[in-house]
Amino acid sequence: MTIRVGIIGTGYGTRVHAPILQKHPDYQLAALASLRAGRARQAVEALAGVKPYDDWAAMIREAGLDLVVIAANPAEHAAMTLAALSANLHVLCEKPPALHLGEALAMRDAAAISGRVAAMNFEWRYLPERTTIDRVLAEGSIGAIFHVRWSESSTMWPRIRDQQHKWFWSETHGGGFFGAVGSHMIDALHHWFGPFTQVQGDTVSRVHSRLSEDGHAVLSTADDSFTMHGRFAQGGSCTLEFTGVAVGREPRIEIFGSQGTLVLEGETLTQATIVAPEYQTVESEKTMDVTGFAQEIQRYVHPQWALYTRLSRKIHGSTDAAATVPTLDDAAYVQAVMDTVRLSAKSGFLPIPPLR
Repeated sequence: MTIRVGIIGTGYGTRVHAPILQKHPDYQLAALASLRAGRARQAVEALAGVKPYDDWAAMIREAGLDLVVIAANPAEHAAMTLAALSANLHVLCEKPPALHLGEALAMRDAAAISGRVAAMNFEWRYLPERTTIDRVLAEGSIGAIFHVRWSESSTMWPRIRDQQHKWFWSETHGGGFFGAVGSHMIDALHHWFGPFTQVQGDTVSRVHSRLSEDGHAVLSTADDSFTMHGRFAQGGSCTLEFTGVAVGREPRIEIFGSQGTLVLEGETLTQATIVAPEYQTVESEKTMDVTGFAQEIQRYVHPQWALYTRLSRKIHGSTDAAATVPTLDDAAYVQAVMDTVRLSAKSGFLPIPPLR
């Protein structure tokens, strides 16, 4: 049975989710809702057969949907998720999960009561190189995990200075890169290594104000850079760092174990072990053919398609491993870690004692 879908959000929802859903054989994109009047009507001009709504709640009530994809700003995630679940609809919610842990827990609890499938869009789990890390870790060839070092730098400087002020640059709306990128990093570490026992970190904004749509200077309160340190319950530690105000380079993940080391540089995964100390390339699964999609979204297609395929199987009642998806339990855990790191950032650094 084809799954009828409605999307809330005319930014990422229209640009990435919509074209993937329109090509995926398991789904029918039936409706699109915007938070600003007229946006959905304009967006569906390029989406044949999709009905626009200016009122997302009306779309949930009236469009005859099976699944709602929530791609609005994080300040709306809890209300939209609760409304969709109350209407007996399945949910796929974009990250970051919510504004704070209380909202994320309310979403998680509502999903448990509803009996519907409620997933968080941690699609980067399904990048080919990351599913290969899954396999290598399961084989145990690098032994017990001692430390993970993960560093990313996005090529956004200096144009990031001149971006218009929107919700993404507002802390009170759930903006910033810690939510956008850090949530994926935390989810991946939790997925690979289990829960943390302790975390701490820092979030920083290097650009302090931007111009609004009407040309007024607005304070930018959301982060553009962050660091995080953590310890895992199973043993081992991690260090994460990200900056969006730099000349970028390929992301780098280093996983140090008692028997060997894995290094992911961009899309290339290499491994060395005590018995084979020369680093060798680890063959990753093949990326799906994405040439039928716009070039600007091609890097999103493989992991998002994989998540949608798993979600379809889950909605249709499959219980096998290929039907597992990131849940709202996962989302609540990620939110708890993010809240703790932000609290740590606000508590400040310790001063160096005087040298006598």
